[in-house]
Amino acid sequence: MSSIQATYNERSWTIDVISHVKGLVRHGTRSIKDAGGEQTIRADGDALFPDVLLFGDRTTARILQGWELKMPDTDIGDVEFCQNAETKARALGLDSFLLWNVSYARLYVRNPESDTYTIENTWSSLADITSRTSVAPNRDRWQALAEEIIGYLNDLFDRGVLEGRQFVEAYRSGGITALIMQNADLVAEALDNAANGDVELRSAMTLWWARYQAEYTGKSMQTVLAQAVITNWIGKILFAHVLREQDSRAGAVEQIEEDTPPEEALDLFREMSRDCNFWTIFSDSAVGLSVLPAKAWRELKQFNRLLSDLRVGSIDQTQLSQILEATVEVARRKLRGQYPTPLALARLLVNLAVRNIASDRLLDPCCGSGTIARAAIEQKLAVGVSAAHASGRVFAGDRDPQAAQIATFAIARPVLMNWPLRVFQRDVFSLTPTTEIEFRNPSDGTQFRETLGTFEAICSNLPFVAQSGRAQYGNAIREVTRLLSQGDGRFSGRADVSAYLPFSLHALLADQGRVAIIITNAWLGTDWGDLFYDSLHRFYDLKCVITSGAGRWFRTSDVVTNVLLLEKKNDPSDPSSGIKFVVLKRPLEELEDEESSRIAAAQIELGQTQFDTMSIRAVSPVRLAEFHNYGLRGNAQFVNCDWVLDLPLSPLSDQFAVSRGERRGLNALFYPREDHGIEADYIQPLAKGPGDFVGVVGSASREAFSCSRSEGELRTLGHHGALNWINHFNTAENVEKLRRSGMRWYEMKADSLTELVMFINYGDRLFVGRLSPAAFVDQRMVRLIPRQDGVDIGLCHALMNSSIGLFLLEGLGFGRGLGALDLNKDRLAAYMHVLDSSVVDGRGRDSIVSAFAPLAARTLLPVADELEQQDRQDFDRVVLAEFGLDLCLERVYESLLGLVEIRRTVLD
Repeated sequence: MSSIQATYNERSWTIDVISHVKGLVRHGTRSIKDAGGEQTIRADGDALFPDVLLFGDRTTARILQGWELKMPDTDIGDVEFCQNAETKARALGLDSFLLWNVSYARLYVRNPESDTYTIENTWSSLADITSRTSVAPNRDRWQALAEEIIGYLNDLFDRGVLEGRQFVEAYRSGGITALIMQNADLVAEALDNAANGDVELRSAMTLWWARYQAEYTGKSMQTVLAQAVITNWIGKILFAHVLREQDSRAGAVEQIEEDTPPEEALDLFREMSRDCNFWTIFSDSAVGLSVLPAKAWRELKQFNRLLSDLRVGSIDQTQLSQILEATVEVARRKLRGQYPTPLALARLLVNLAVRNIASDRLLDPCCGSGTIARAAIEQKLAVGVSAAHASGRVFAGDRDPQAAQIATFAIARPVLMNWPLRVFQRDVFSLTPTTEIEFRNPSDGTQFRETLGTFEAICSNLPFVAQSGRAQYGNAIREVTRLLSQGDGRFSGRADVSAYLPFSLHALLADQGRVAIIITNAWLGTDWGDLFYDSLHRFYDLKCVITSGAGRWFRTSDVVTNVLLLEKKNDPSDPSSGIKFVVLKRPLEELEDEESSRIAAAQIELGQTQFDTMSIRAVSPVRLAEFHNYGLRGNAQFVNCDWVLDLPLSPLSDQFAVSRGERRGLNALFYPREDHGIEADYIQPLAKGPGDFVGVVGSASREAFSCSRSEGELRTLGHHGALNWINHFNTAENVEKLRRSGMRWYEMKADSLTELVMFINYGDRLFVGRLSPAAFVDQRMVRLIPRQDGVDIGLCHALMNSSIGLFLLEGLGFGRGLGALDLNKDRLAAYMHVLDSSVVDGRGRDSIVSAFAPLAARTLLPVADELEQQDRQDFDRVVLAEFGLDLCLERVYESLLGLVEIRRTVLD
């Protein structure tokens, strides 16, 4: 046996097959233009991509097919052999793949209906070659078969039977990155182990997580950081290959060889950044980049060699732009998938905020995935602004290095490659007009500094960080609080972090500069929201508030948001103009193209609606102050509610004490199971929520434990059921937890029973409930306790369930992500009003209660269906008549239904 035969292995044969196929197609004019793969194969066979890749048109980086090769001692029907090839084909989005073990070759083609790969053709002319040692001597025969296979495949590709896939499409689908991301657990383990032995890394990881934990809810630090590390490397490698055709210095990425360690690769990228700019992409500022286990780093290097094979940088500019966009999509799906700004919303913000497209400087200080900065750059380029000028007037910052990298991808376009992009890593709260940012000129690699200065436009999707994540922003929040304390006061501890940002940004605005921000809608119906609104008017002229009437803007999040457009005031005493409350009535996707976005912004700017795309309601500050007395300054203003100001209303708190249901802290004790054995003396009815009400009148279906007697008294009375129940929970921890002044630790007083209840979360049914008989209610309900004897419960219950009463209730809250109406006891007590029952006489009272009786006796329906019921309409007309109101009932219904639909549209 010759030495060649003895050493000829799979790797050797694969390289020879690739070389032969290259020669077959090099000068041809058919579909298959080139072959590759020799740079990604490994001696141990652990390859991420197919052994052989067939390429089509290089200007579109089209991958036609992958081949998986084995020696004859692997059976052609080997399950692992086939599954491995299929996994790689799916990752690349290919419609076919080829298995070849020298003896046999099989072509598998995907059936689009069943999404399965089935055998389309088999070649068996080399079936007599059954050993590894026979492969090298039969070179002529397998080369002839390779030529036959290539000819057959060319026929299929030429006729369009097979198509392959452009790299950008495969990359956008996430299949390629999904393969590499399978290493996330290995990387997470490596990070954990490295941190245990390295106090500096451990500290960096701890601080990183303290900053960003709120943005990655439900995930562990190691998991998120591992995904960030892998994604960061993918971004570095891909961008270098995109850049290399524009700048030869980026060709250093090809120096990452099989034996290059991560640390050396990071040095290459640092040097590349010094030469070519793009520090936000090439820097190693992300935590833990060098901590890569061998398998993860090996597959990243294979990805690097695949891009070399594809010559990604040489494709046309349209494809380059698509690859950059795909990188943003993939990265934010993996890491920042909860709140990325939809492009349609980004374009709307930019069109609202920018007055002079050519000259306005724009800043997105919380740039996230960079969509807003991208929209701003595109807006300037579209009107003929030069690339040099556009790149110098759009700034994007984020404190997360991962976000800064993704944002750079979003902004970068081939036309901008030779100009410094103003993307930087800073905390938004730290920015001032005198802040200096360092950039690098890509043409000569020189560093330069720019003072941030002021901006004519600031647009941003403010970070959603609820009060639980406030600690990381402590100093900044205290500084803004100091600023606010010079006026009306300070926000409560429940305020979202985003509530502070408009005031921190004020100094960065030029005179009459505009801010367009996306913010949680919680400000429309909370105590901190009231102060937020009042404080805004000291610093800004609030031009408009925009909400969605056609589905949630952020599909993967339960957060519901508004857009606010603000214009800077230099003097708090400057008068404010009217505010436009805008409801977008079409899905966001219909506003995605630039022209639709411009038209929408123009309608909002001029307050003129066209094509039924939105409703616009303009309200003066004086009018809003009147609505504030009823708690209707926020959510209610999206519909016509002027009629409310002409109603005879009185505060709910004049007649009822408003309080939360019972919250003793140990439901297992106070809400006993069915077989509790407690004496009836200590059992009271309990209502848990809206589900206890079929109609507006209900009865408590559960039981509550209520005992005010001492344990000694219970022994004397022989009430061992109650005594045993108490003893069952008598632990030091429970006693301490449930201790209250003037009460026994196990006591829940019976005087907490109530008849009338409201709820802190309403769904599709809206009502005030009446319990018969009176009962305990859970903390998710609000008790209405008459302040004095003689309160007419029946009349009050009827009036609160009139369409007018329901509108006042709906308008007081705001919609949550699952379509629930968010209310709280304090807001109900402070603002809720009802029709003043003293206005009607005894006859009127009887007429209203009588008309309410049929409605109260039946099943309550969702609001839209309820308003169509005849007994409901008859009842509401009686209320209007008895109060002498010259008010069109259809107007009330339209307003009520409009508000409910806005709240419930998030479920679409």
